[in-house]
Formats: sequence, structure tokens, C-alpha cells
Amino acid sequence: MKFILIFILLSNTVLSQSTFFTGGNICPSDDWHLVFSDEFNDTTLNKDIWFTYYPCNDNWSVPCEGARVSNNNLWLENNVVESNGTLKLIARKETATWFSTTRDFTSGLIFSNGSYRFPYGKFEMYGKVPSGAGLNAAFWLFGGDGAGNSTEIDVFEFRGDKPKIYHPGIFKYEGADFKAHHDCKIESIDFSLDYHLYVVEWDPFLITFYIDNSPVFIISRFYTLSGNEVTWCCVEPGIYTIQPAYPHGLNTVLSIIAGLGVGSGDDAPNANTSFPSQFEIDYIRVYQRDPPSSADYNCEVLLFPNPVTSSLKIRKNRMTRVRIENIFGEILFSKTVTGDETDADVSFFRQGIYFVEVQSEDGTFANKFIKQ
Repeated sequence: MKFILIFILLSNTVLSQSTFFTGGNICPSDDWHLVFSDEFNDTTLNKDIWFTYYPCNDNWSVPCEGARVSNNNLWLENNVVESNGTLKLIARKETATWFSTTRDFTSGLIFSNGSYRFPYGKFEMYGKVPSGAGLNAAFWLFGGDGAGNSTEIDVFEFRGDKPKIYHPGIFKYEGADFKAHHDCKIESIDFSLDYHLYVVEWDPFLITFYIDNSPVFIISRFYTLSGNEVTWCCVEPGIYTIQPAYPHGLNTVLSIIAGLGVGSGDDAPNANTSFPSQFEIDYIRVYQRDPPSSADYNCEVLLFPNPVTSSLKIRKNRMTRVRIENIFGEILFSKTVTGDETDADVSFFRQGIYFVEVQSEDGTFANKFIKQ
């Protein structure tokens, strides 16, 4: 499947906050294991897992007035139907009232409760979105870190009048204040014509969005000081700026949400919009790796600084021997090493390119550096 990037909307704040990163492999390699799934094979929604409204507070209490109110619709339980192996979130043109709010449209939403919130993981949904002006299908994650800070990860949003445009992104809030966002829009096929697999992998350093197992958008926690997004795995130690919209850390847990909203204004239904219309979901699954930790060093040989003028630091886990050769294969430096890091004096080397070979308990690895 071919995807065409239309544009990327960067954070509304400047990449100014910086941090020192110790370096290493920021790409997790552990296998995913399934920790949650709802295959929607029953005849009624599992209410031990899902609300059909937005919880009003942290104790997940009885709905308040705002719980079922959206832009141009009310979220009603009757609009969430589980049958024939799928979940249907159904938008209807009908007048309904919730507390003091009346809307001319109703629709369906699911929101996983406090027992089904997740930290870092892989979240996937296999489903079919509708087309039609005013119909807005979305699948997203929302939650906080317990300290009043909130994170939102939009796996996708689709406007029904633009079913070829897939819209993923991330948002961050501090207290009640919106802080930053980073998202994009990608044009491709008409996604309303068939089922597709939508996935986000959220790790400590990278967030990757997929459609039908193809990566389409990557967001990194780090940028270089020159403004380049760090999307490679082996990262050298140094100072990096932080993506201000990147989710809060290990204490953040997110609920799973899916809904079919009805828009207003220039996004309102028109005479050609069919009602009822439905957003159909075959399944939702969550996978996790082993408990995430800081970046490991099981990576290519890390050399820094590079280029170098005098002392070269060499890092690779469980090293046993290090040697440095010039481009003619002459060995200029060799030593036995026990540990993950060592130094080499290259001040007497001529300017040029040199190769470092590291023997470790995991095998033999190599990298190159420039001597200035």
C-alpha cells in the first residue's frame, strides 16, 4: 500500500527543553506478548471493561452532565451494539436529551475503565470506518500520570467526507492547560471501503504508527541540537532537545477509546449523509514487552566523540578485546577489556578514517571514526 505524506503539523511550542542522554539502543527488541483483547464475539458489550461515556472524574463514578455530550451528538448506550462478531458504533439522526443538553444526533463510544488502562505498549484495532460528511471515526488513548498531567495518542481520526486522509498524532496537557501537539495527515486509499489494521507502538523513546503492518509515521522523544528528529536506534551520548508533546513517562497509563462523532459547522452532515451509519470494529488488542527500562547498550559499537582529536571512548556491552586499524589493515591499537566501556588514545593518529573492531561475549562488532 502506498502512502503519500501531505503535511506534518509540528508542536506549537519551541523545542527548547534539553537533556543529557547517556546513549545506547533506543529501539526495544523484546517480543510483544498479548495482555488484553476484546474480540467482540458476544451479544452484548462487556461492561466490566467498557463505559459508553466519558468518566467524569478519577473515581469512575456515575456519569455527570458532560459524560455523554459531544460536539453535535450525545453518546448513548443504545448506539453501541455487539453482534455477529463485531462491535458497531452507530450514528443516528434523532433528537435526544441528556440532563439539560439536547442534540439532534446520537452516536456510540467505548471507553475502557480504570482496570483497563495501560502504560507503554502496542495497541491495535481492526475495523472499518464510515464515509459521509459529518461522520468522524476515531480510535485513541487517553490518560494521565497521577500528578495532574495528561497524554493523548490518536491512533487515527477520519473525517467521513475525506476518507482517504488518515490523521494520527499525540497531545500533551499539564494540569488543565494544553501544552503541545505533534501530528500529521497522510493521504492514501479510501479507508472506508474495507477493514484495515490500525496500530500504534508506544515505547519510552519512539512512537510508531502502522496501517496494515506498514509503518507510516514515527515520533521520537529526542531531537538533535540542529533540529533533526532522532529516529535511528543507536544514539550517541550527548545533549538532545525533547519533543514537548511526547507522552509523560513510566507512571502514565492510558485508557482505550473509540467513537463515531457527528460534526458541526463545516464538518456537519449534509443531505447526502446516510443515517444510520456505523463504525465497525472486529477487535481491539493490547500487547506489552517486558517492563521497559532505560536504553540498553546491546547495539553497534558506540564511538564518541566522532570525529575525535585525542581520546576516543568506546562502548559495547560485555567487551573482551578492542583493536583499531587504519584503512590498510594495520593494527595501531589493541588491548584486552573487561566491561562495557574503554578509552583509546588516538592523539598520535594521522587525520583520516579508522576502524574499531570489538570482540565481546556476544560476538565481533565493528564501527568507524574520523580522526581530525
